Amino acid sequence: MAKNKLSLDFPMYDHLKKQLEKAGGNLLKTAVDKALTESARYTDEELEKAIAPHRKSGRTEKSLEGESRPEWSGTNASIDVGFDISNGGLPSIFLMYGTKVHGQPHVEPDRKLYNAVYGTKVKKEIQKIQEEAFFSIVREVIR
Repeated sequence: MAKNKLSLDFPMYDHLKKQLEKAGGNLLKTAVDKALTESARYTDEELEKAIAPHRKSGRTEKSLEGESRPEWSGTNASIDVGFDISNGGLPSIFLMYGTKVHGQPHVEPDRKLYNAVYGTKVKKEIQKIQEEAFFSIVREVIR
């Protein structure tokens, strides 16, 4: 079932996209695939570190499939990251947001786990990774 979708989002994206489109070929698709794959790998590594303290059976951890491939819908691309809810990842939601019983906190929210996907630090690092992936393809074209 649904995981989080990661898409491209960094300051120079539009400029680099235009350059790769002008260069022709399959360069834009290659750059997008590389950027999404590397940023998904980073996110999954952060999630693996954050979920480790909660390991009991390992089932939630196993729902981090990793090695996702970018999905294309016309000219838009995205990649799945995070826990696969239908394959053992449901507890990750309760860990991220916490739970209450009779209005009282039962499980405190795990901010490290939440921030591994939604945190500002992770989002900035993903932007750097994506930008570098694009620049690496642009450098290859310029040579």
